[in-house]
Amino acid sequence: MILKTTAKNWFTYYLCPTIDLLLGFVVSTESQIKVNIKHFEENKKGMVIDHGHPELEQYVTEYNGLTSDVWDLHGVFGEYYPSLHRRSAFLTLVGIFEHELDKLCEHCKEQFNLNESLYDLKGFGLERSTEYLKQHVDIATHKSTRSWCDIKKIQKLRNAFAHQDGKTFDENGDIAQIIQHVKENKFLSTDEGNEVIIQEGYLEYVRETYYRYFELLNNSLQDKLENVK
Repeated sequence: MILKTTAKNWFTYYLCPTIDLLLGFVVSTESQIKVNIKHFEENKKGMVIDHGHPELEQYVTEYNGLTSDVWDLHGVFGEYYPSLHRRSAFLTLVGIFEHELDKLCEHCKEQFNLNESLYDLKGFGLERSTEYLKQHVDIATHKSTRSWCDIKKIQKLRNAFAHQDGKTFDENGDIAQIIQHVKENKFLSTDEGNEVIIQEGYLEYVRETYYRYFELLNNSLQDKLENVK
């Protein structure tokens, strides 16, 4: 028998197992990155480029059609491609968490017999869902906590990856929140073009940060449920 998900059991019986599955997703992503880097190290090969004269011959390293006379192969396969892989996983994680909080709002509407729906509010993402929980479910949304502040920085970085190739600036200049986030977080760095590079450890940081915040929301929700008995 499948247990129906409600506002009361959402965190314990649904979100926590989802968090565990996402740990597997993070571990799998990092494992695949390691496999790709190892394949590069073991299969790169030297070759000679003949420019028509023996004295002009050039020895280069080649891998997957790219050569070291044109590309920094260790930078490409050891940093740039892994960061692209993590970027895709990062966008997936953030999207899942936003979706799950939307679903919590739907469970709350049913649990408390509310007339207003999440979709009656303007906006989108965590701002809309937390506003719904505050206005209509009447629970604390903990926006003065470190977890919420960290999530806002994560969201800012998510938008940068989605809309401006992960740059720390846009048409209006530097984006202070992203620059600060990179400075504070040991799993982030920037390249010479001010594009954010995601290092191993950041995906797990994102997973843990959302989990801590959702735990706070659930505590508020359980208190609310206790009071309406």
